[in-house]
Amino acid sequence: MQREEIDPRSPVSEQASYWWVLLNEGQATPADGRAFVEWVTRSPERVAAYLEAARLALALRSAETRWPATSVEDLVREARAAPREPATLPLDTTRAVAAASPGTQRRTSLRLLAAAGALVAAIASWLYVQLGPQHLETAVGEQRSVVLSDGSLVTLNTASVIEVQLTQHHRIVRLLAGEALFKVAHDASRPFDVTSGKATVRAVGTQFDVNRRQDSTTVTVVDGRVAVFTGNEDLRQNEGTRLPLQAGEQLTLSPRGAQHPIRADVETALAWTQRKLIFQHRRLDEVADEFNRYNRESIEIRSPELRSQEVTGVFQANDPASFLTFLSGLPGVSTEKSADGGHVVVRQIK
Repeated sequence: MQREEIDPRSPVSEQASYWWVLLNEGQATPADGRAFVEWVTRSPERVAAYLEAARLALALRSAETRWPATSVEDLVREARAAPREPATLPLDTTRAVAAASPGTQRRTSLRLLAAAGALVAAIASWLYVQLGPQHLETAVGEQRSVVLSDGSLVTLNTASVIEVQLTQHHRIVRLLAGEALFKVAHDASRPFDVTSGKATVRAVGTQFDVNRRQDSTTVTVVDGRVAVFTGNEDLRQNEGTRLPLQAGEQLTLSPRGAQHPIRADVETALAWTQRKLIFQHRRLDEVADEFNRYNRESIEIRSPELRSQEVTGVFQANDPASFLTFLSGLPGVSTEKSADGGHVVVRQIK
C-alpha cells in the first residue's frame, strides 16, 4: 500500500506530526531518514514543532492523563451549537500537568526533557547508524562539489567514487576510484580519514587532494598538515608507517612503497578544478590516459616510440581535439578513427 506523502504547503505542526508518526510507528526507510534530517534541520521552528509533537504524543500515551467522560455525541452537539467558535476539547494536557501533584509534575517534566533528547538521538541515529555510508560519484567528464553534514567540502573529479561515513567520533571517506579535493571542517574530537587502498590520510582541519590511480595514490597538501598511514587497511589500528606532510608537499604511494615527500606544484595538482591539464615532460601515453579520464572518445597511441616521447603543455580537459591537433603536427604522425569511435595515433614508418 502506498503511503501518503507529506504536503510541503501544510502547517509546520502537521508536517512535524507526519514525521513523528512515520519515524516512530511507520515503516521508515533510510531514504525517509535522510529526508527527515534535511527537513528538521532547515529551521529552529521545525525542531520546535517536532519536539511539540513528541511532547503531545508522550502526554497522550501517559497513564496519568485524565481523559474526558463526555461522549462523542455530546461533543458533536456542543460543536453544532457554537458554529462560529472552534470547539475546545475537554482534554488539556497542560492544565492536567499543572493540576497534578509536584511529584507527578516532576516526572512529566523529566519525560518531556527525555522527548527532547529523543529528537537529538533520533537525528544522530539516522545520520550515524541507519543511513550507512553515503555513496557519491561522478560520471566521465563530470565534476561535483558536495558539502558534508560536518561542514567539510569535497570536490570530486571526473569518474570518481567515494563512500562517506560520519559518526559521532570518527569521519571516514573511502576513495574507491578517481580523485577528490578535501577541505576539512575543523573538529579535533573527530579525526577525518581518507582511505585509498591501504593508505590512509588523516587530517583535522586542512585542505588536501588525493588522486587514486590503478597502481598508485598521490597526496598533495594544499593547506595545513596531514599524516599518511600506510600498510594497514584497518582504520582502528594505524600501526603502519606514519608519514607527516605539510602544506606544499606531495607524496606518491604504490605497491613498491612510498616515495619521499617532495615540494609540490600545487597549481598543477589542482588544475583539474578549472578543467585544465598541465603537463611538464610527461610521456605521451600518460597524457593520452589523462585525456581518457575526462572524455568518452578514447585516444590510443599505438607506436611504442611515440608513446615514450615527452611533452610539455597546457590543455583543456574537455577538449581532446586540441591534443589530437597537437599530435598531428608532429613529424610523421597521423590520427584516424577507430571502430569504437575513438582515435588511434600512429607514426608512419618511412
